[in-house]
Amino acid sequence: MGASEAEASGKNDIEKFGAQAYTESAKALKEVGAKTALSIVAAILIYIFGVMLFMPIAQDLTQDIFGYPVSRIVSLIIVVALAVIIFGVFLNIRRLTDALAGVMSYHAGKASDEKSVENYGNYKKAMSGILYVIVVVLAYLLFVEFLADIHVAIPAVLLILIVIWSIFALWGSTQAVAAIIGKYTSQLADEIEKRTK
Repeated sequence: MGASEAEASGKNDIEKFGAQAYTESAKALKEVGAKTALSIVAAILIYIFGVMLFMPIAQDLTQDIFGYPVSRIVSLIIVVALAVIIFGVFLNIRRLTDALAGVMSYHAGKASDEKSVENYGNYKKAMSGILYVIVVVLAYLLFVEFLADIHVAIPAVLLILIVIWSIFALWGSTQAVAAIIGKYTSQLADEIEKRTK
C-alpha cells in the first residue's frame, strides 16, 4: 500500500470517527437531552426559590422542630431535592458530555489537520475531563449555600474532595494532550535528526 493509499485510509477512518461522534451525539441528545435539560431547569428553579423565598422565610421563624431550627430543616429538604435531581441526571449529563466531547474532538482534530484516529481519542479524553470538572463545579455551586446552612464544615469538606478529584481529572486531560504533543515533537525530532545526517 502506497503513501497516498495510507493517507486516504487514514482520512476515511477519521471521517468514520466524525460520523460516529455525530451519530452518538444525536442519539444521546434524542434519548436524554430534553429530560436532562428539564431536570437542570427544575434544579435551578428549586435553588432560586430556596434562596430567594424559602430560606428568608425560614430564617425569620424562631421555632425549633426536634431541636433543629426551621432554616436548617428547609436547607436539608432543598439539598435532598437537589441531590435526587442531580443524581438522577448525572449519568445522562455524562453521556451528553461524552457525545459533546466526541464532536468537539473531531472538530479540533480537523482544524489541526490531524491524521490519526488515536489522537482524536486523546482529544476526546482531554475534553471529557475538562467538561466533567465544569459540570461537577456547577453542581457544587447549586448545593453550597444550603449545605452551609446545615453545617458550615460540609461545603468545605466537599470542596476539598472536588478539588482533589478535579486535579486527577485535569491531570488525565493534560496527559491525553501530552500524548498528542509527544507525537508531534517526536516527528519534529526525527526531521531534525534527518537534517543533521
